Amino acid sequence: MGDSCLDFNIRTQFTFTISDRHLSRILNGLAEESVNINGYFQTLAGKKYNFVRMVVGTTAEERESDIRTVRKVMKQVGVRYKENQIIQLLDRVSGLPGQVNTIFGTLWCKMQVRAVYLGEDNNIYLDVSNIGYAIRLLSEENPPRCLG
Repeated sequence: MGDSCLDFNIRTQFTFTISDRHLSRILNGLAEESVNINGYFQTLAGKKYNFVRMVVGTTAEERESDIRTVRKVMKQVGVRYKENQIIQLLDRVSGLPGQVNTIFGTLWCKMQVRAVYLGEDNNIYLDVSNIGYAIRLLSEENPPRCLG
């Protein structure tokens, strides 16, 4: 993204579909266990369910104890979920137009971009089909853009 030293972390994302009541139980369980939610996306999926993407920990780190706690709370509530690795882009500048356009415009024709969403401290989370290739492309000084 015009920066040859891309600042990023690889993080664990939890995705699941859930009712309001069960989502409330999960969020309450994580809060009781002092687990911070660093990245969060929620949207209505049908009339009674929510589709959720969630990343836990702090901006600086993902602790294995937090990951284990999420798994434990999900099991207690009886929720089926998926875990996968995603990219956390760090040090994004708030209010700078075109950042998401640059990211998406570089990746969409080269791989599947499953999600782009924001987290704490202006971080951008990317769920893509090829993490290594995405990092290489976004690390280039002037990454090749997809033409639409």
